[in-house]
Amino acid sequence: MLPMRMQPIYKERVWGGHRLADLLGKDVPADRPIGESWELADHPKGRSLIADGPFAGKTLRWLLDRHADAVVGRNERARGAAARFPLLVKFIDAADRLSVQVHPDDAAAAVRHGGESGKAECWVVLAAEPDAWVVDGLAPAVTRKALGEAIRAGNVQDLLIFRKVAPGDVIWIPVGHVHAAGPGVLLAEIQQNSDLTYRLYDWDRAGLDGKPRDLHVEAALETIVFDGEPTPSGGRGRTISETGLEIEHLVDCHAFSLSRVRLDRRPWAAGTGGTYAAVIVLEGRATLAADDGQAALEPGATLLVPADAGEYAFTDADNLVCLVAAPPGKAPTR
Repeated sequence: MLPMRMQPIYKERVWGGHRLADLLGKDVPADRPIGESWELADHPKGRSLIADGPFAGKTLRWLLDRHADAVVGRNERARGAAARFPLLVKFIDAADRLSVQVHPDDAAAAVRHGGESGKAECWVVLAAEPDAWVVDGLAPAVTRKALGEAIRAGNVQDLLIFRKVAPGDVIWIPVGHVHAAGPGVLLAEIQQNSDLTYRLYDWDRAGLDGKPRDLHVEAALETIVFDGEPTPSGGRGRTISETGLEIEHLVDCHAFSLSRVRLDRRPWAAGTGGTYAAVIVLEGRATLAADDGQAALEPGATLLVPADAGEYAFTDADNLVCLVAAPPGKAPTR
């Protein structure tokens, strides 16, 4: 089974824009604010269609129902990866501010929302306007009580950490972490396959229907990890740098692992290790080869490398920057 490209699924959002077309060549509708392009998805709110190869036109769900071991591998199938593909890969165009939000963990999701998982995620900044920012947590020593009082008083912004960002920055967002993206930021997002978001604050704006969007203050306050509480593991690991090759191991958490690979003027190969990988191209170009097949890589491309592809190799690399997402402990580190 060869690496497969998926057809993007475009999502209209009140904060969306048109830079997915301008910067990544996506064929987004010009008359609507498109905030998200779901690149690899197996969720009731969006299921990817395979764009090429012998399974073109079939959904990822169809493929998993019939060829689970070949796609995710036996070990991951045993962990439930065939019931719902574990990852959701997106590009996000924040033309306006995203809501200040938080995501639950697996246990809370199972209790409140049967069938959904928690939502740990990672953002990688592709483009950012001057002085662009993200919200990256709460100010030190903020308590649940203080935050609740600030919400009622309408001064939540005073308790947030605003962090300036630039292209290439990485924002690790474990469950329970308060976050938001500011205007003028284009992101790649790798996350657990979940659509659970608790909005804490939405900048007092209306949604696409002209009405205020729902907030989920009580659920958010129960979900947030405050100072002094156990913090979920994840975040940066090691970096390997050689001539023409750099691998940064960005995340290794309970749900997925993620590495960023920079490759130029040299070949490089990785193995699936008996499981899947998702390759998300951010910059540059290359050819991805596995077995007897190959695919051209360009900015904005996302390919699923199935478990039984074995080794996959990058050739003809021209300033390639890509993300490789995989199950925990499986993203490349060398």
